[in-house]
Amino acid sequence: MENNKIHEDLLRHLWSGQYLDAERLATIDGRFLKVIQPGTLNRGSGPDFRDAIVVLDGKTLRGDIEFHRSIADWKAHAHDVDAKYNSVILHVVLRGNSDVASTLSASGRPIPILMIEQYLSYPLEKILEHTMRDERVSLSAPLRCVHRNDGIGVEVLESWIRRLFAERLKEKETRMLARLYQIIDDRHRGVFEPEEKYNENPDDIPVSELSITKEELKQSDAWDQLLYGAIMDGLGYSKNRAPFKDLAHRVSIQRLRILSASRELTQHDIEAILFRISGLLPASHELNDQQSKVHVHLLQSLWKELNADVHSAHLLSVEPLSATDWVFTPTRPSNFPTVRIAAASHFLTRIFHGQMVKHIITIIAGVHSSTEEKLDQLLSLFDIAGESFWNYHYSFTDSFPQRRSLLGNARRLDIIINAIIPLSNLYGNIFGIDVIGSHTSRIAEAIPLLESNAVVRKIENQLLKGKLRLSAAHQQQGAIQLYRRYCTMGRCDECEVGKRVFGE
Repeated sequence: MENNKIHEDLLRHLWSGQYLDAERLATIDGRFLKVIQPGTLNRGSGPDFRDAIVVLDGKTLRGDIEFHRSIADWKAHAHDVDAKYNSVILHVVLRGNSDVASTLSASGRPIPILMIEQYLSYPLEKILEHTMRDERVSLSAPLRCVHRNDGIGVEVLESWIRRLFAERLKEKETRMLARLYQIIDDRHRGVFEPEEKYNENPDDIPVSELSITKEELKQSDAWDQLLYGAIMDGLGYSKNRAPFKDLAHRVSIQRLRILSASRELTQHDIEAILFRISGLLPASHELNDQQSKVHVHLLQSLWKELNADVHSAHLLSVEPLSATDWVFTPTRPSNFPTVRIAAASHFLTRIFHGQMVKHIITIIAGVHSSTEEKLDQLLSLFDIAGESFWNYHYSFTDSFPQRRSLLGNARRLDIIINAIIPLSNLYGNIFGIDVIGSHTSRIAEAIPLLESNAVVRKIENQLLKGKLRLSAAHQQQGAIQLYRRYCTMGRCDECEVGKRVFGE
């Protein structure tokens, strides 16, 4: 396939999906490369992927990644004279002249090149075929093995689904470790001072080489931020995951910690900050409902008090998100981002004041409580009791007909299996607490079925076919992993079902 016929969006998908033979990766100049975090796709100006983490010949680097069809595109797009690209740590191209060992940033720094065509895990045409399929079309199409998997025994299915859950959990732990390193590295770079520290050219912030010590890994604030971000990810669910992640970055634990030096922050203070920075806090005169007017007036007043101090005002001078960044429909009222941000204010207050990470680890590592008791304790940790404005409202203008819990049981269980369990495993691995892994496995198996979705239903209908009935959340997770990482990527030869129905 000719270069000029391949859209760069499709090439970016090769990187974000990591359709690569990870064990063989090497830059053009022969340095071994390992991708820890491919980065977050950037649709705005600047590099294609932000905040990537790679290991290059044993050195761990964090920065941005630019993707092109060929090496020559770097100059053709004038990146060699654009300071926005000085943060690029890796130039990824499909193919090109291997005699060119590196590209140059505007600051004159050589940027290593990874030419990925030789490392693709599947033929390019096959990968591009997958990328062009809409998810809905993919879900409506039958599994490749649907008419041939009737003879697969329940033992094989059960064992494979269990292994897939463990694989999915390990992927989450790896992403969390990368995020933990990023949090610590942000402090090395001076999170609140890039404009002052690099006032000659703020865009020319140097690439960071990560070297994290064991002492830095023990910093409670870093783990607090990791937990906070993981909870926000769970609260965002699928439709608002990106703005929740962004909000957690803008209103960070470190920023609040410095702010609290001059004022003890209450839950309502934190709620005011979150809503103001989210871009969703209206003016009280825009409202008709008296309860809404009162609550918004409270939050606006607290925001003004917080900004009265010059030091605090500087810390809060964060560019807010736009109200248009948030998705309200099609979403059930109880899942509206306003309700979830209100819940986040409670959790952030507990993390900030209550050593929540330590409490979680204590619960999970406990030797005198049963698995069921541990799960109940974790659920209680995420329970938001008491009466509040948000028990009766799902936005600043709309109310529930009767009292509703701020966060339902299903969402709390979802946060436990998707955030708390992988974070606890990571903590146990780093600090050598061996019992955590076995305890989290039992807790995961005790979590009942959560809300089904189209992916899980497809695996149930076209593969399990009543032979294996999913009875727990970890099995649903395994089914999702199977579909996302194997079925949609054509990895039938690596699937325990595919091996049997299509031959070794």
